[in-house]
This record gives sequence, C-alpha cells and structure tokens, in this order.
Amino acid sequence: MAPITKILVPVDGSEAALAAYRLALTAARALAAEVILLYVVDVSALDEIVRLSGRERPHLMHEMQESGTKLLLSLSQEAKQQGIAARVDIQTGMPDEVIMDEAIRQQAGLIVMGKVGRKRHRRSLLGSVTERILEASDLPVLVVSPRQD
Repeated sequence: MAPITKILVPVDGSEAALAAYRLALTAARALAAEVILLYVVDVSALDEIVRLSGRERPHLMHEMQESGTKLLLSLSQEAKQQGIAARVDIQTGMPDEVIMDEAIRQQAGLIVMGKVGRKRHRRSLLGSVTERILEASDLPVLVVSPRQD
C-alpha cells in the first residue's frame, strides 16, 4: 500500500462530518498528508426543498453554494493555522457519486467521513451516502461518529 499523502474529507456541517474533519486533521498531521475538504450541493435534497418550499431552484442553489463555501473556508483556515495543508472543493451532484469521483480525481489515499450526515438521524446505523461509499470504494474509508459527551 502506498503512503497516504492526501485525505479526502466530505463535509456538510453535520456533527458527524465535523468530527470526521477533526480526526482527519489528526491523521494528516501524523502522516504529513494534505487534507482535501469537499462540500457537495446535493441535487436530490435541493430538488426536494424546491418541491416542498416552492422556492426558486437557482436562488436556493446559490444559497447552498454560499453556505458550503463559508464552511469550507472556515475549516481550511483552521487546518492551515494548525500547519496542515488544505484545499477546498465544492461540487454539485449526487453526494456518493461526487465523493467517489473526487477521491479518484484527487488521488486520495484515504476518505474520512461522518457516519451520518444532515439528512439522517444520529441513531441510524449508517447514512445512505456513507453506506454507498463503503460499498463502492476501493480506498480505505474511515467512518466517524459524532462525539457523545
């Protein structure tokens, strides 16, 4: 197995994703690896919100992209302050497909992600995106639960 030099961390602002991010920083520090922070504007969630709220899709898409950009910039600044190389990427699509495509494109050696995202309850065994990544990935995937204080 080749040394891990890039860690892909999909984030959505959920507790589990933020816990995964914190653990990814620890791993990146230990491995001298770069962290690639990925935010995916989930088109299925977007379409559902448009359907339920009656809001216009372009306006809502802009809001979601803006929210993702703010999150990514905040997390990347924090990583850089800790001396960890970090890049950000925002994409639109189906989260599991985008995550797998980005892992390959970025040549990540590890995916670190939350157990459940914003769309799932924390008592769920696994989020559907996480489950699909585990099934499809040839890369190691580290799944992180939110902290239980």
